[in-house]
Amino acid sequence: MDKFDAKIRIFFFLASIQQAVFISFFRSNHFINLLMLPLVLLVMWVFVLPKPEISNTENAFPLFLYAFQQLRDQRIVMLSISLLMIVMQAFFLTAVINRQGVLREASHLPALLYVVLMSCFPEQLSFNPLLFANFFIIMFLNSIFNFFRSDTAVFEVFDAGLFIGIGALFYWPCLFLFPIIWAGLYVLRPFAIREWAASLIGVFLPFLFFGTLLYWFNILSLNSLIAILEPFYKVQFSTAYNGTYIILFVILLTILLAALFRFSRDLNTFAKVRTRKFLAIIVWFFLFASLSYLVSVKRTMISLSFLAIPLSVIISNYFLSLKNQLLAELIFLLLLAAVIYNQVLYFIQFSNF
Repeated sequence: MDKFDAKIRIFFFLASIQQAVFISFFRSNHFINLLMLPLVLLVMWVFVLPKPEISNTENAFPLFLYAFQQLRDQRIVMLSISLLMIVMQAFFLTAVINRQGVLREASHLPALLYVVLMSCFPEQLSFNPLLFANFFIIMFLNSIFNFFRSDTAVFEVFDAGLFIGIGALFYWPCLFLFPIIWAGLYVLRPFAIREWAASLIGVFLPFLFFGTLLYWFNILSLNSLIAILEPFYKVQFSTAYNGTYIILFVILLTILLAALFRFSRDLNTFAKVRTRKFLAIIVWFFLFASLSYLVSVKRTMISLSFLAIPLSVIISNYFLSLKNQLLAELIFLLLLAAVIYNQVLYFIQFSNF
């Protein structure tokens, strides 16, 4: 009888998992599904509400610092902007991925995973420069995908460099994504010196414009330049993390390795050459975004938000390739449970102080 009861409990547990169809729900390409994203985000951000400090200027550059100075006393405004920007970026990312045909099928999974990955760690639940920079990084990625469609990609390459430059004025490690432009040109285009040169012009133009503004308003001075360039010469190779993050790190690493293994195995099975090349660009994106984390001024969990864009695409491809839908739901629920567990522990520890 005990064995029979145990089987009944396992059956109902699996049945309840099947009812929590996150992956199946967001796998479809219906716009109405995206309306659930704010609710998912609020569940993970509810624990940040009692935090007195909801801002972070890690690796920030002048444009973000200016916005922060204007809003530093407006707690509700900063919190609202943070939530709104994550949701808008999730919408934007899934629109780019679906329009460009990056995945094997159109899906809203990248939006769901982007929201979760931007909220994994308590440090991410803040008003920080990556909330601004990621907008330009998604536009940068869209420009690279457009290389494949154009007879001459000079303007698309220039736009990609421009978006990197603007993003770097909010969060300077964006500059480490610049080699992805050349990787994209190598993978997607025949060699043309004009296109390679256009990328350099694009990335330096925002800095030239910003320097001109400083000079025009008589702000450009040695002290201001030293302050702006401080992240480049005051690098602290330190990592700030909490021991409770280990479980989440193990889950994320396991999913990532499984996703990369499935990607490498299925790479030649994609019907469209474009899909194979675009996913290869995403892997390059992940590698250079990881490099940007290694050279960050202070390696905290906020820097990992930079990886949310490529990881959401890589993991989405993994979930779409899984034939066992129940396994996909279990993996995602395990990830979601680990994220909420971290946030609850942080809330308890914070409340005790």
